[in-house]
Amino acid sequence: MALFFSRISKLSGRRNNARFFSSLPPSPCLVLTTKKLRGSPEEGLIVHHKLFEPATEKKVYGNEKKYPKELHGAPLLGASKGWVAFFKEKDISVHLTDLYKPCVSSPRVISLPSLKLDYKPATHATEVCLSSSDPVQDDYYVAAKFNDYHVSVCRPRWDSDWTHNETGYSLLPASELMYSKRDKAFHFTSFKGLYMGSLYLSKKDEIKYKEIRLRNLPKIPEAGWEMLDKCSMTNHLVDSPSGELFFIKWYTQCIHKEDEDGDLECLHSKTKRFMVFRQDGMSKDFGYTEDIGDLCIFLGKSEAFCVTASLYPGLKPNSIYYLGPRFGSYDLASGTNSSFTFDRFGKPSLVVPYWIHSTSSLSSSG
Repeated sequence: MALFFSRISKLSGRRNNARFFSSLPPSPCLVLTTKKLRGSPEEGLIVHHKLFEPATEKKVYGNEKKYPKELHGAPLLGASKGWVAFFKEKDISVHLTDLYKPCVSSPRVISLPSLKLDYKPATHATEVCLSSSDPVQDDYYVAAKFNDYHVSVCRPRWDSDWTHNETGYSLLPASELMYSKRDKAFHFTSFKGLYMGSLYLSKKDEIKYKEIRLRNLPKIPEAGWEMLDKCSMTNHLVDSPSGELFFIKWYTQCIHKEDEDGDLECLHSKTKRFMVFRQDGMSKDFGYTEDIGDLCIFLGKSEAFCVTASLYPGLKPNSIYYLGPRFGSYDLASGTNSSFTFDRFGKPSLVVPYWIHSTSSLSSSG
């Protein structure tokens, strides 16, 4: 266990005099920009982040903090439970940080076991998933997809190496990873959503597969299905705070125009619709639903997560908040798609392209 504690770096920071919201906890947010406040050899680089809070659709500032020197120039790999993973090219190592949590004043950096050259992350395909939201205090596992055909796992308090598991369906690479506290397992779907792979903590060197069976498909006219067949589709798994498992299909449509040579070119993509399926506790089949109650789901390039909407005033229940082609929310009952208006083009450049889920206060933004 001493191996784990030697990997944690605690970095000091100072709070500014900004006014803070009194309501707790704030909703999940996006990191829009990082602003340098000051810097010196003695103090280091002090920054704060401008954030977007979807519950209020307002920009807010997080705490001022010291920027970890380990992160300079390091590409991001993914995010899970508010922790962001980044990669150091020099020693092919992966690290976790809570830098981007708005409430954090003293960011921490946790170093994970180094990787062999054969498993060097391909940043376009990487996913990272934690079994705990507090990796400093808890004994936890990390699962990662460093390429399209392996799911890797380690137990940082005990392991000095990663265990790399080849996915069984080489033509159907693993999708985004998620952790189920109920099942004590990391789950993912195959690329087309035909199978679900599970990596149980009790046996981290073996992936078990099962067919995903869907019931009660939505009643959509034939022309509607033909339109969806022309869309791109990604599949996602997420569990609710109570442990329910949901399977989600996300359809995005590419808007084209012809160039002067008559060839098609893509202008932009937009979210067309979502389909949500709830797992039955007995049969394990997934049944279509347009009612997830007082829940909202957050989807993007990080581990998907689900929160109770009423705990975060302003969040819309029975909705999906998405970060991908455009940024917005989707009402499951009505099928209404609402884009955020914080950028006049609807597609700002984000410093951290992930939803960050925090549980502490933010300061107001001008």
